[in-house]
Amino acid sequence: SGADVTIRLDLGMGRANATVWTCDLSHDYVTINGKYRT
Repeated sequence: SGADVTIRLDLGMGRANATVWTCDLSHDYVTINGKYRT
């Protein structure tokens, strides 16, 4: 896992927060995992 990244935006609409989880879809990841068959 990589480091946490904090992004702050001021849209002038009050306060809120959210957590976003992402995944690695790099070329190497797709190449390695594309070999699996279901």
